[in-house]
Amino acid sequence: MRNTDNLVNLLMKDIENKTVLEVACGAADFSISASLHSTNVFCIDLDAGRLGDGFTENVHFQIMDASDMDYADSTFDTIILYNAFFHVQSQWNEIKRECERVLKANGVIYIVGTWKLDTHLIMDVFGDKAKWQDKFLIVEIRK
Repeated sequence: MRNTDNLVNLLMKDIENKTVLEVACGAADFSISASLHSTNVFCIDLDAGRLGDGFTENVHFQIMDASDMDYADSTFDTIILYNAFFHVQSQWNEIKRECERVLKANGVIYIVGTWKLDTHLIMDVFGDKAKWQDKFLIVEIRK
């Protein structure tokens, strides 16, 4: 089982039959795992160069700046940044504002890290809001 499959299982209540956005998706591993349970998964990044195979018809990739998304307000049930916080930290305030804009009422934003680059930074920025679950450091921001 892939790491992202384990994470999907941990977050299933906010992924199953939901519309999910993965911000700064990189290779989109999380999106591919989530797509097995979600209605639709949208994944965005500034570069398509790391994308691999495994896309299904309910995974939609776009090159897009997370600090200025093209999506309408209240589009997504769940938004996730998986092993991406280190890459977006300098724009976090703008990205958070955009994520909150495109998130539906009662939706959730998850910031998840497994790499030291991410986990140390997540702990510094979010403090006690960051909790270890299994081998994932997770911050949950509910709308």
